[in-house]
Amino acid sequence: MTEATKTSSAVVTPNQPRWRLLCWLTAEPISLIGDQIFFLAIAWTAVQEAGPAGAGLVLAAGAVPRALFMLLGGTLVDRLGPRRVALSSDILRALLMLAAAVIAAAGATIPLLLALALTFGVIDALFYPATNALAPLVVAHEYLVRVQNLRALGTRAAVLIGAPLGGLLLAIGGPSTSFAVNAATFAVSAVALTALRIRPVVAEQRDGGGGVVRQAMQGLRYAIGKPVIRNLLLMVALLEFAVNGVINTAFPALAAERQWGAQGLGWLMAALGAGAAAAALVLIIIRRLPAPGLVVAGAACAGAIVMSLFPAAADLPATLTLSVALGAVGGAVAGIVLPIIQADTPPAILGRTMSLFALATVGVSPLSIAAAALITDQAGLRTAFLAAAALALAGAAACITSGPVRNITLKATARAT
Repeated sequence: MTEATKTSSAVVTPNQPRWRLLCWLTAEPISLIGDQIFFLAIAWTAVQEAGPAGAGLVLAAGAVPRALFMLLGGTLVDRLGPRRVALSSDILRALLMLAAAVIAAAGATIPLLLALALTFGVIDALFYPATNALAPLVVAHEYLVRVQNLRALGTRAAVLIGAPLGGLLLAIGGPSTSFAVNAATFAVSAVALTALRIRPVVAEQRDGGGGVVRQAMQGLRYAIGKPVIRNLLLMVALLEFAVNGVINTAFPALAAERQWGAQGLGWLMAALGAGAAAAALVLIIIRRLPAPGLVVAGAACAGAIVMSLFPAAADLPATLTLSVALGAVGGAVAGIVLPIIQADTPPAILGRTMSLFALATVGVSPLSIAAAALITDQAGLRTAFLAAAALALAGAAACITSGPVRNITLKATARAT
């Protein structure tokens, strides 16, 4: 039994009217739609200015600071509180998007786009740990699995809606209009955050003493010293590294090799999203998850098997089936691991722990894409998929061999009232 399981019944949560919770759960996907609009708009603008290489440079400029500053962002979350940091991030991003709209209308240059991407990446490094640290202060621990998977469904919806909407806005009004609409999405998210009630964390609990870097290291040492958190983060990082590389490099190469074209690639991506959404729905519906540590380890093993089968899939329907299964694996792992880590972390260190989770998911993306691209180019698709499968197996082993992970228990989700 984890420390969080033993103490969760004593956690005092605010009296949260359902409408406030629904506002938050609705507004967060709206801001994620804004992210999709932003990335599409800035990539399109960079392509017009400097071709595909320019777009890649600009997107990388946003991804690198997001990864580098994530742990420091988590430290600020613990110092200032997650709602204050998330709210500040939304306001700053809204103002940044308004500035971007003016810049785009006047004629954006690559240096300006690089500065815009860098600034957005730094602010995102604050937002990710802040928004993930909110849930344990908003609902009781027995609701965490349900709430996190509702958030996951919102994220899937944002991805499905954001890209087509971003393309439509670019076609209608160009990048300037896209950035202005994006500013509005962040404003909506900020309003919802002001209405949300959270459990207060007193200042002496929040501040562990020392400077920002020292506190960041304290958070890292805490996660390393907790077997449940350490092994689950390792598994998530390895699985995310494997799946991210496959999705962004091996999938396009597979679609080109099999002559399925862009439409086939689109179907593969849609199948992934459908699988992840299905897993989230299942986790929302079930009230009790037996042996969650073994479930996520088993899911990682299943993911390894699925990825090893991709090169042998004979046609598009078979490959789509594997994509649905892979999406379900990713959705199940994220939907179980995040609530476990949140419930097993004291409020005073939630931001730093959530920054490590963000590093294990969002932060590994640039490296995983680069590694998968190199393997695919040098050794071929089959080797790329098998390498990804090996990483997933290593992640599963980190959990299966850990007694504390195998013995994790979660309280049954309370019935809605």
